[in-house]
Amino acid sequence: MGGVVTSVTAVARAEEPPPLPLELAWEAPAGCPDAASVTARVEAILRGPPAAPVAVVARGKVERAGATFRLALTLRTGDLEETRAIDAGSCAALAEAAAVVVALAIDPSKEDASPEPAAPPEPPPPPEPAPPPSAPAPRRKPKRPPPPSRPPSDVSRVALGLGGAFALGALPEASGAVVASGTLRLDRVRVGLLGSFTLPVSASFDRTAGATFHQLELGAFGSYLVPLGPVSLGPAANLEVTQVRVRGFGIRDPKLSTTFWPTAVVGARLEAKLSSRLGLFSRADALVPLAAPAFSLATSSDNVRLHEPSLPSLRLSLGLEIAMP
Repeated sequence: MGGVVTSVTAVARAEEPPPLPLELAWEAPAGCPDAASVTARVEAILRGPPAAPVAVVARGKVERAGATFRLALTLRTGDLEETRAIDAGSCAALAEAAAVVVALAIDPSKEDASPEPAAPPEPPPPPEPAPPPSAPAPRRKPKRPPPPSRPPSDVSRVALGLGGAFALGALPEASGAVVASGTLRLDRVRVGLLGSFTLPVSASFDRTAGATFHQLELGAFGSYLVPLGPVSLGPAANLEVTQVRVRGFGIRDPKLSTTFWPTAVVGARLEAKLSSRLGLFSRADALVPLAAPAFSLATSSDNVRLHEPSLPSLRLSLGLEIAMP
């Protein structure tokens, strides 16, 4: 009797299917299919031992992504490793997709075979009933819309400007200059910083001797503009620091001297809007130097006066401004 039992046991062991060539690491939120469910689904898709199985090491991680779920599945067969991402509306759908991908990796011949259908995912919960419609509000007489107001971007904005200027009286001869500014627009008020660099000007007392003048002006300004149709116009005032560098030429010992003095500026500012961010600006100013020196050239016999800034001098400027977003 014992021999018969032994013989039956041996037959049972011989008929056991070989182990699935799969090493699966599975991580999913609570309520999702676990690793055992995925492995069982792989076995169901293969429907028996594969003809030429390929050992697969798989790692899957399911995470919630808003109203959906996302699966990051990494497969390693031999020396090859690939990772793919799959999105679905439920964990069950991702588990099914993972089982299909793993089964095809173990036995590529199953690609044309149709796997057994998986259990359909649980239907979503029914939507909450909509609240009962409220009674319509009584009609009211329409009110007149308020007058259109300026957009906030036009009320307060920083603008950068660049242009040219023509100056008369500050140096021995009329000269051109480059003007740059940074302006803060506060409705009709303008405040900012500016600077101008005047092109070099020379003055001589004979054909061979004289001096070259370089002028730089830096300061702050303010203005109040009144809209007049397509343009805005208003008074403006500056307080500037003027620097003049003078270098002699044609003499035995030419030297470079630098002088600073404050300058008060009064005038008018005009603006014209060209587009939502680009505009034109212009200034007409009278400059009053405060304690400006007279410039002289020392010769072997005497001091020759070359120039003394006019009181006042004039400056006209024109340029473009671009508003920062």
